[in-house]
Amino acid sequence: LSNSCESVLVYLDRSGGLRKLVEDCKPFNDAQQVEAVYRFCISVNPYDVIEVDPVLGDCVLHDPLNATALFRAVCFLAIKTLSLVEKIHTENQVNVILKLTHLPPFPEYVLDLCNFPRGYGPMRPVSMEGLVIAMTRVTKYTQGARFLCINDDCPCSTGFHHIRVHAPGATESATVRNDFTCMICSSQLKEDVKFRVLGDKQLVELIHVKALDVLTAHQQSSLRYQSVNLFLRDELCNSMRIGRLYRVLGIPAHVHQWPNITWNPCTFSCNFQNLKEATAFSPWRFSAIVAHYFGLDVTPPGLYNTLKLGLLLSLVQTRADEKNTFHNLDLLAATTDTLILDR
Repeated sequence: LSNSCESVLVYLDRSGGLRKLVEDCKPFNDAQQVEAVYRFCISVNPYDVIEVDPVLGDCVLHDPLNATALFRAVCFLAIKTLSLVEKIHTENQVNVILKLTHLPPFPEYVLDLCNFPRGYGPMRPVSMEGLVIAMTRVTKYTQGARFLCINDDCPCSTGFHHIRVHAPGATESATVRNDFTCMICSSQLKEDVKFRVLGDKQLVELIHVKALDVLTAHQQSSLRYQSVNLFLRDELCNSMRIGRLYRVLGIPAHVHQWPNITWNPCTFSCNFQNLKEATAFSPWRFSAIVAHYFGLDVTPPGLYNTLKLGLLLSLVQTRADEKNTFHNLDLLAATTDTLILDR
């Protein structure tokens, strides 16, 4: 560990990271600014790190969480040695973000959006290219929070011993919730809300550029392209635009596990079975035909097909006797002619 920290120090000194650390600490010396964690972004060139220490370079490329811990330890030591920020008392208050400049040009470091499965390997940096098809508005997330032990006799009832910092792939509940226990006396921890540090996040939906082939007049294949969600945080928010192609570096992770899929056997009419067998050669033909003829008493066939397909999907997904409506598919339709939509 000491050798790795020494290698980190050498790299930061050669790359100008220490000078940048000194400059980044100056805004934190404001007397009115007291926070639980202080965020520092460090630009890391994997090739230069490998030249300094191959073991450290391998850690940066294949174990980013451990590499972040090494850089955090060195940054904290530099901050305390040089007295850069007096309000930083423990290493847990230093939130280091490693931003890789690039990755080796090998297939192992590329995440192809056409391949499956995706993201089931170890959490390490990969690059991927995709087309932005949707994005959310900018919302807040918790960068870090301070927790105190409710036991007044415990040393963790004061100070900055229990600091929770957001990690890649973690949900909000992993950073802030009410069931954390003290590591010394096992008493319950309570958040000191006035020290909570918030950041910006934005969700962007990426899809493979070959998905645009459906807009051409050429013969369509039976392939289906699944989009992936990309989290933009803090200074990266609003850096993308819908319709543009981007290459990004990030760490793939599963942030939500859906419940197990259950299948209940049911019977269909002969007409539906015959239609499904006749359109088995195409993954879209069956749903397109059903949507085309859905609601004939309300609107002629061929009109509002997208809305009809959405209504059919909502009917399939939603159950009238379901108490938990979290998985229901809600629809929002906007139009200037509300007569047909009301029907």
